[in-house]
Amino acid sequence: MSIFKTLLAMALLLLSCAAVSASIQVQAVSPHLHILTGKDYGTNIGLVETPSGLVLIDPMPGEQYLAALEKAIQAINRKPVTHVFNTHAHTDHTGGNAYFISRGAQLVTGEMRQFGLFHHAVKSHTTTDNIYYHKPSNAIFVGDVFDTSWHPTFYAGGVAGFNNAIDTVLRIGDEQSLVVPGHGVATDKASLRRFRKNTLEWVDTIRLLSMQGLSIEQIMTNKKVIDLVERFNLSGKSPFLPQKAYQRFIERTIQVIERERGSV
Repeated sequence: MSIFKTLLAMALLLLSCAAVSASIQVQAVSPHLHILTGKDYGTNIGLVETPSGLVLIDPMPGEQYLAALEKAIQAINRKPVTHVFNTHAHTDHTGGNAYFISRGAQLVTGEMRQFGLFHHAVKSHTTTDNIYYHKPSNAIFVGDVFDTSWHPTFYAGGVAGFNNAIDTVLRIGDEQSLVVPGHGVATDKASLRRFRKNTLEWVDTIRLLSMQGLSIEQIMTNKKVIDLVERFNLSGKSPFLPQKAYQRFIERTIQVIERERGSV
């Protein structure tokens, strides 16, 4: 009976580990930095071991996901999470704050140098986008200023804010820096530059077609617009965007263009 119980316990442990690995992907960047990605939200979560404690960047929401996230963290580092940072205020990046705060972590919004992280605030995806640079790992967490799994969302800062945010990231670190987007695969500055080029071409194209009087429906079927959207489809999804999301992308881009035109 004792052998059976031992085997059962081992089987349950293996199933538990498999469940964690299935829902949380882990990428080791350096001995002090790991990227954990939740399968359901796709949020890139930073786990940074610093002289002042264990820092978590952008914990995702969902009680069932957070339990798996905590197990994944414990498998990497037995120390408790002591501090939480957020790249911006959207729920898919802040929803897990309360979970870790209830376990003793502190939310950090002020000075961050003591953690070995350099902080820059920009306005692009939201009115306050926080960029964090971990110099020992040469990794830059940029939140949803950059997304390698979706189209650009520069609605709060407009084109000027977007350009400033990208310039800020490009000034940090060097050409070997790892750029960690809010969602999607971590990449390099060359990819970030392509993202900016494609985004600006997208805005210019939508501006031109809108000035020509094309309707949203006509813009959606324009070949150049379709081709431009596909440039953001780095993982080759089919379809990349649901029709409602595609339409909303065009509508919100036009809103940005009209807002900037009105401010001139």
